[in-house]
Amino acid sequence: MAEGTTLHPTAPDALAPDLERRRTIRLVNYWLSLRWSGRGPFFRDFQPELNRVPWADSFLAYLGGKPEEISFEYVGDGIAPIFRPKGTNLPERDWLLEAIATRCGDIKGTLDCGRPAHRDGSFVLSDGSLVQYRSVLLPFVDEEHAPRYLLGAVTYRLQRPQAIVIPLRRPTPGR
Repeated sequence: MAEGTTLHPTAPDALAPDLERRRTIRLVNYWLSLRWSGRGPFFRDFQPELNRVPWADSFLAYLGGKPEEISFEYVGDGIAPIFRPKGTNLPERDWLLEAIATRCGDIKGTLDCGRPAHRDGSFVLSDGSLVQYRSVLLPFVDEEHAPRYLLGAVTYRLQRPQAIVIPLRRPTPGR
């Protein structure tokens, strides 16, 4: 996988690459099957139980207010541990938007164009683990047909660093 991804870290590695890709493709296909209006499907038609990507690896953003601001209505438990910047103790609200824009794409831009945004890549966590990920951002419209909601889904593979074992040479007695 070039700069790729896979699953939730609890998934078996043997299933990871193909299953991960199928999950994001199935989610996009489901999104395409929903009732459309202008720049995207209606969010009210989305059924979370049909999301092929685990909710722990998903997030829901909302664009609204005066002035318009992006807020997160839901962030799965699997998102923060892999996207948290190294060495930060800041609360999620202070780094999450920038981290998602860097790894997944521009939320406002995706809402404006009404098309999915796909990204894949890899990076190393502070413990030396390699994260290979694939993400998709899916825009939705509200009741007034305005692009307001965005579902983000991230599938990834976490590769822990291998320990190097060096056998010790024991002195041979009598030498």
